[in-house]
Amino acid sequence: MKKLLIGLLCMAALGGINNIGQHVFTVEGDTSVIDILNKNKEINISPILTFDEMVREVAKENGIPIIQAQQELGFTAESARHARTARATYRALSQSLTDNVSYKSTMRFYCETSESGNFRAIKRIVRVEMIRGYNGLSKQFGGTVYVHLEDANRIFYIVNGDFFNNGSTTWNAGVNIGVGRNASIKFGVTNTTSHYQYCYVESHLRF
Repeated sequence: MKKLLIGLLCMAALGGINNIGQHVFTVEGDTSVIDILNKNKEINISPILTFDEMVREVAKENGIPIIQAQQELGFTAESARHARTARATYRALSQSLTDNVSYKSTMRFYCETSESGNFRAIKRIVRVEMIRGYNGLSKQFGGTVYVHLEDANRIFYIVNGDFFNNGSTTWNAGVNIGVGRNASIKFGVTNTTSHYQYCYVESHLRF
């Protein structure tokens, strides 16, 4: 009965949004995280980042070379030079998804911003990251993250999928989501045999 209620709740919450992930394993007991609002989770906003600082941060977080991080962010050599010349500014907005003693995962959005004095606004989202490592533990994720830049100061997102204890995760993190636009990022998981937790979260981040 509990599994049926979870399924009905997710279907109702998604409404007209298509392809927001699929269950990979049956969810048993109290292993699910279903948070329709997620409004009690703290939002962390990074200091202003230059283009090169953002690239280095992405490279370090993912253990990849600088040039690969730049390419995954969608920048060619020419557009990277333009970002440096224009002194483009970026921020990382982060919020916890799961929150327990043993494991916590975090959504992170890298955004190009417009900033002057007390004014700040998001111009576009350039990368969607799920931080899956915590306190020496790393989980894999299969599902979908839907992201909508509703206005220049507000991001809405939905995470729908499953965490696993082993395997590997692949996704296309680089995006180009302008104001009023949206995208769905598919996370694929392979070589997994151990299910950890089903997760459905939707939330707003205010910049």
